[in-house]
Parts: sequence; structure tokens; C-alpha cells
Amino acid sequence: MNAALENLAAQFTQAWTSRRQIDAVGLQAPASAQDAYAVQDLVFGARFPGKRMQAWKAGASSPEGEPSAAPIGAVYPSPAVLPASAFNMFCIEAEVALRMGRDLPPEAQTWSEADLAGSVDEVLVTIELCDTRLAEWKAASALWRLADFQLNGALVIGSGTQEWRNIDFAAQPAELWVNGQKKVAKVGSHPMGHPMKVLPWTVRHCAKRSGGLKAGDLVTTGSWTGMEFVSPGDTVLAHFPGIGEATLKIG
Repeated sequence: MNAALENLAAQFTQAWTSRRQIDAVGLQAPASAQDAYAVQDLVFGARFPGKRMQAWKAGASSPEGEPSAAPIGAVYPSPAVLPASAFNMFCIEAEVALRMGRDLPPEAQTWSEADLAGSVDEVLVTIELCDTRLAEWKAASALWRLADFQLNGALVIGSGTQEWRNIDFAAQPAELWVNGQKKVAKVGSHPMGHPMKVLPWTVRHCAKRSGGLKAGDLVTTGSWTGMEFVSPGDTVLAHFPGIGEATLKIG
């Protein structure tokens, strides 16, 4: 392992535990996505020793874009109350996640969406609480953000449906409510057009990196609502009519 990456991982780990953000000036940035993933692995191992990666933040900004991924260690059932003192910022994204219904082979294979459809047991509504360990996260490069777990702070898992094949995702509404007021309402706004589009890439990625996805594992698939900043004390509701909803209160 590169000593610079080990040093960077140590600083990220300290930032997670102390809430003292990293000033990236003077630090050697990850040179590639593989470097960023190596930092993620070291930090995850330090924060959750012995824990298998069971939830993933995955997605791309467009159907043609290269996806990226980050393991999520902090996963909570809805309704959730998370302490404001544990986070540096409070930014919400409403998403849907895929819950796997069976183990997939640990070897990387070429899968299509159709091949994997039978492996998805359920589509669930989620709230991602975005956070950052970078002091200047808005100016940070894509590789810095990738090393910082794609700005993930925590994930809240809500209700969902096993009848996801009947959903027209191009016409699916997505709503984000804060303190009883509707802040965001969009239709068919998944960044890749359909949440299943990211799964073949994610399955190959996890096969190479973590021994493959297993039954019960979660894959989030990208924000439908964009980033909505909230404040301590706020209650957030993500509502996808016909699928389900999730609730989070920042305590």
C-alpha cells in the first residue's frame, strides 16, 4: 500500500471520529479512482473492524457516465433520529435502493440488467444524509470526494415494494418534505433513467472488491431530488408514491 494513501486514510479516519475536517492543501490527492477506493477500504476497516460491506452508494450522473461506489457503514431503519452532533453538515437526498434477494457469485462476470432482475428482491425508499470530512468540499476534485465516500454520512431505509417490475420509473414521482412542507417534487428524475442501470457495474465492482453482493445487501442508485440542506431539529420525509417512504429527524 502506498504510504501517502495510508496517511490520507488515517486523516480521513480521524476526521470521521473527531469531526475535524481535513484541509486538503498540501496533501497528496488520490491519483485515480483505484486510489480513492483504496482509501475508502482502509477507512471503512478502521471504522468498522471485521464488518462486511453490506450497503453501497452507487450511481452516475447520466446514463452514459462512469458509475462510482462507496460502502455505507451507518445504516438505520426509518423512522430514524440521528444526532446533529455526529455530522458536519446536513444535506438530504431522496433515493431508492435495491435489496438483493440472493447471493451473487464472487467472481466478476458480464451481467445485463435483465440477467440481474431476478436477483433484486425489493426496491426501498431511502434518505441519504450527506456529510463531508473535507473542509473545502465544494472546491474538492471528484477524486477527493470519491475518497470521502462520495460525501456519504448515513443512510435511512424506509418502506418499499417487491412489485418493482410494475413501476414506470420514467413517470415515477419523488417528493422531499421538510417539517411538513413539500420542498422538492419531481417526476422521472433518476439520473440514469432507471435504478437498475447501475446494478451490472456495481455487481462487477463488488465482486472484485468485496467478494460480491449477498442476499440482503443494499445498493442505492442515485438521487432523485438533488441535495437539499436542512438544519438540526428538522424532520425529513422522502415519499415515492406507489413505492414507499422514509423519515429522518436531525436530533
